[in-house]
Amino acid sequence: MSQSVPPPVQTKAVAPQIRTLALALALASLLPCASALAMGSLPWQLPDQQQNASAAANASITEVPASDAPGPAATPLAEPVMPPAATTSDTAVATPLADPAVEPASEPVDAEGQAQFAVLRQYFRRQLTLAGDFPEVFSRRVKDGETLAFLSMCEMQRRRGLLDRFRSAEVDISGLRFTRVTSDPDLARIRVTGRYSFTLRPRAPAADGPRASGVDGSKVPVQEDAKAPTAAEAAANATAQASVHEILEEDALFVLLPEQGEWKIYERREGWRP
Repeated sequence: MSQSVPPPVQTKAVAPQIRTLALALALASLLPCASALAMGSLPWQLPDQQQNASAAANASITEVPASDAPGPAATPLAEPVMPPAATTSDTAVATPLADPAVEPASEPVDAEGQAQFAVLRQYFRRQLTLAGDFPEVFSRRVKDGETLAFLSMCEMQRRRGLLDRFRSAEVDISGLRFTRVTSDPDLARIRVTGRYSFTLRPRAPAADGPRASGVDGSKVPVQEDAKAPTAAEAAANATAQASVHEILEEDALFVLLPEQGEWKIYERREGWRP
């Protein structure tokens, strides 16, 4: 019996990379103004991005044995793009997301299942905190594209002075439910549903202005000409002093492949239905 192979790399490369880069642009617009944050308007999802994901979701899922899969290629996997349902305030406090009325998914007892669940949890935590090892959760078949998009996103946030805030964010994934759909030696499909959140704490106060050495060697504050901040600077300063708490929704199917004794994420299909 012949084994099925994944669709050609070229057919998968466009939509996921659009979604990944769209997430980078969304993060870039997260904190440009306080008024947008006050309305809970973290643009984690762009209107046309679900269409890209749903097109892939309508296609039947092709099992991809590791032995027949294509060699290393820059086929980027989409990062999750979630609709915001959040509040943003100066005193935002993260609350548990787990719904007591919903029975939590049982943890697998086998080692393979535990490893699969673990890599998915790493995916959500590292994605929100822009952790440097985030690309390590991906299959080598899509890792190159994911790494490029991730580094671009980190550089964008670094220039905006937000990278440290993201990397120190508090993440709560207790509201996510993991359901095994397929568990074979060469492929695993796991559906992830529920809610998760992150909280950005206010930026630490800036140090005092420059100081000069006095005649006795002590440091004396340097008097600088007073200058009124621009509107953009005022908005950025106000935003930096606010806590940001966002709640995101997840409903997607993750396809995992074994590579060198570890499970890696090969694909994410948003809105998948059995």
